[in-house]
Amino acid sequence: MRIGSCLYGFVIHGAVFLFTGCCMLLAMLASLPFVFLLDWVPDVVFTAGAILMLLCSYAFIWFLAARFAYNQKMRLFEVQLGSFVLLAFMISLFFLDGSSMKDIVLNWDDTSCAFVPPAFTFLCLSYALVLLPVYQSKLWHLILPNGVRLKDLFHVLGDLVLILILLIGATLLFLSF
Repeated sequence: MRIGSCLYGFVIHGAVFLFTGCCMLLAMLASLPFVFLLDWVPDVVFTAGAILMLLCSYAFIWFLAARFAYNQKMRLFEVQLGSFVLLAFMISLFFLDGSSMKDIVLNWDDTSCAFVPPAFTFLCLSYALVLLPVYQSKLWHLILPNGVRLKDLFHVLGDLVLILILLIGATLLFLSF
């Protein structure tokens, strides 16, 4: 096992996390004129657009990172392990005060130190814990060796959307108890 690949996964995930946060801020800034011009449109439309921008920027930067790792002959498992460690660390920060998972997921009122509720951040990180290894593996085995083909990209996107819908359904089922 090479430490360099694990360290690359750890560092690049931190960079992806910061890049995605900056893209989210830019998306919010770019949507401000539309929010004021299209005041009659429900807020959920703008929220969905911001979340879509978040997912697209996250997926694109991970595509570039996986492509670099693939070209450098790094091992997929080691890159995934490094990114998994950072995700697990960020999720564990939510449990430092002794909160249960249900308390965190139901905490939509408190904005804490950020502009989004802790529940949204926790759910995004938890979903990334499942979706990121799948996405990296799909990129590694389907797209990178064969070149980028639109058909393969839609196949990967379809798989990720299906898994995301299942995760959201499981979360809603969990919240009903």
